[in-house]
Amino acid sequence: MIKPLQIPRSRLSLPVFSLLFLFFLSGFAALLYQVIWQRLLVFYTGSDTVSISLIVTAFMTGLGLGYLVGGRLADRSTAAVNLRYFVGAELGIMVFAAFSKFILYDVLYASAPSFGGEPVILYGIVFGVLLVPTFLMGVSLPVLSRAFRFGQIGEQARYISLLYFVNTLGASVGALLTGFFLVRRLGYDNAIWVGAACNGICAVAALGLGRRWLTSPAETIKTGVVDPGPLRFTPALTTWSVQYALSGFAALSLELIWFRILETLIKSVSLTFAVLLAIYLGSMAVGTVFGTYLCRPAARRTVAWRERAFLVAQTALYGYTALSFALFVNAIGRVSWLRFLWDYFGSYEPVLTPGFAVFIYGAVPLFLLFVPTFLMGLSFSLSQSIVQDNYDEVGRKVGWLQFVNIAGSALGAWIITWIGFPLFGTATLLKGIAALSLVYLGILFIRRHWSVLPTVGVAVALLLAILVIPANARFWQLLNGLERADTFLFHENESALSVIKMAPDRKSGIVFVNGLGQSGMPYQHDDVHTLLGALPVMIHPRPERVAVIGLGSAGTVNGIAGRAETRQIDCFEIANNQALVLAKYAVEAQDTAVSAVLGDPRLRLFFQDGRYAIRNRAVFYDIIEADALRPTSAYSGNIYSQEYFQLIRSRLKPNGLAVTWCPTARVLNTFRTVFPYVAYCEKLVLIGSNQPIQLDWAKINERAASAFSQRHYGRSGVDVQALLNRYRPNLRLLPAGTIASNEINTDLFPKDEYSLWGPEKVVY
Repeated sequence: MIKPLQIPRSRLSLPVFSLLFLFFLSGFAALLYQVIWQRLLVFYTGSDTVSISLIVTAFMTGLGLGYLVGGRLADRSTAAVNLRYFVGAELGIMVFAAFSKFILYDVLYASAPSFGGEPVILYGIVFGVLLVPTFLMGVSLPVLSRAFRFGQIGEQARYISLLYFVNTLGASVGALLTGFFLVRRLGYDNAIWVGAACNGICAVAALGLGRRWLTSPAETIKTGVVDPGPLRFTPALTTWSVQYALSGFAALSLELIWFRILETLIKSVSLTFAVLLAIYLGSMAVGTVFGTYLCRPAARRTVAWRERAFLVAQTALYGYTALSFALFVNAIGRVSWLRFLWDYFGSYEPVLTPGFAVFIYGAVPLFLLFVPTFLMGLSFSLSQSIVQDNYDEVGRKVGWLQFVNIAGSALGAWIITWIGFPLFGTATLLKGIAALSLVYLGILFIRRHWSVLPTVGVAVALLLAILVIPANARFWQLLNGLERADTFLFHENESALSVIKMAPDRKSGIVFVNGLGQSGMPYQHDDVHTLLGALPVMIHPRPERVAVIGLGSAGTVNGIAGRAETRQIDCFEIANNQALVLAKYAVEAQDTAVSAVLGDPRLRLFFQDGRYAIRNRAVFYDIIEADALRPTSAYSGNIYSQEYFQLIRSRLKPNGLAVTWCPTARVLNTFRTVFPYVAYCEKLVLIGSNQPIQLDWAKINERAASAFSQRHYGRSGVDVQALLNRYRPNLRLLPAGTIASNEINTDLFPKDEYSLWGPEKVVY
């Protein structure tokens, strides 16, 4: 077998440092691609939970296969060849990246048939499209683990941990900069080229590194490549394989749980995910590098010491998870200096001011995430220092263990999403994952690392922390800033946390989805949503079939349902539990208007991405309306883009109307680039058509005064004629003409969505 070239320690510092920097760039590019490619794929798959899960799983599957194959390649190759594999992988990723916008958006989204009703087929397509780049990303770590051979196997394990550290750190920086800078400044398509440049730098520099440092006469003597054969599964390796699978399952499960809780607390906007992912990965990177320091050969740590440290780290990881939530949930409503958090959790709107963001985007996520993810990284370094005991198996062990870790992660993602959230809820899942601390504590005792007394003491403390975490209903009630259980209605499943916060008299309520306020009830208290639906339906001469994207409180649906001529109302909603919570509210508050809307025989609810459904169903409507959505919300750019407006224009019947809320100047500009005829209700709503729009107020008032309309809106306590006439002075037809402004939103550059401190307001 060809042995990797050994280089004296004194000569290794520069090339190893250089390679570590290159792997940092590789990690940076990988996360940039993951963020952007997922967004491009969502146009094809839709942005509902099923579709996002399919994309993430396909990405992880490719990585896992790359780890597995890369490990086998690494152990049968010389150092120089392994470095060439890395060069080839970076070049392959770069080439795919260069064509990725064309493949994922221009071809897949624009031309490929849809299989949204067949998740298995959809997964196969997404997996096939992403296989090459994700496979090559997975290959990188195993082959680099054999790019250098150190004098001691302990130093080799430390080198592997350093590779993992810099790659994870690069991913953390990539997640943060992609959201906060690159996409905001360049758009998705141009930001891809930054990642491609990083891959190109990695390839060129690694190639030069190999020629300078890994070329010697000894390495040119080839005696033939010997197949290393399958990896030997000793009892120790089998045990570690189970541990890596379990840690992958638990890590991904915790990530999903943390992100659901934090996006609800923070009141998520488009940049929230970038911040949370950066904290998650950055904390893990810090833990990994600390582990490499603990496991340095000079420290002379015994295997028993490292095993004990690993088990203690795992116990502390899950124990801290329980303790931190037990303290946080029970303290926010009782500790005076945390009262501002309690008030914010109960509020309607997100707050993005820099001073407040330090607490919401910094202190709270760090308190909950830093210690556990730090310990995840530390555990990786400790485990590598134990597992790596044979030079000939270094690559295969890295590849195999990362593969089973990825498999555990994928399994965790699916079980938590499709079984955990809907059947048990977040709090119960949190307790279940935290209970793993007792498992590792038991192993500490069985392996005789701890005696009876400390084991029992810690077990009691862990049990108390787990038990103090409230049950799911109470858990979410407190995290939504409510004192009284009878004013809190909620339903949690895989799609969302849907909440209605009722007034103390239980006669009114406000709808929240994942922490963000949506609208209020009874409908006369939030008549703007009624107006958004009523105005276009009264303008249209005969709106037989209409569509609404977004259910919310059903206020807009109620508004658009006010004509007797309307035969069918299609409503598209991603949060498939929203109607259930509305039905609970209708019973509790005895709100017959909400009951009537939900029970309207004309209403058909479709629980899927609205844009995706309209594109793929090829149904034509008299009115298509998107319910009001904050322009800085995640994926909001999908319904404020030029391409979206072009799509709904193509799905209108003759004299059909397209309707959108108009929160920013860019939305106004974008809408006018698509529709030749536009009616604008200042700072509120835009109505577009392919034919001239007739603002005949005599007919509008006549329709609103019809017996059906009066009866329909009357049950909501809304005087529809007074409501329409209140906004009449603000409604006017805009002159036709092409808008020259570059300040518009497109699918690939949703400027409003990534506006850091809020988009510019409409000025007209």
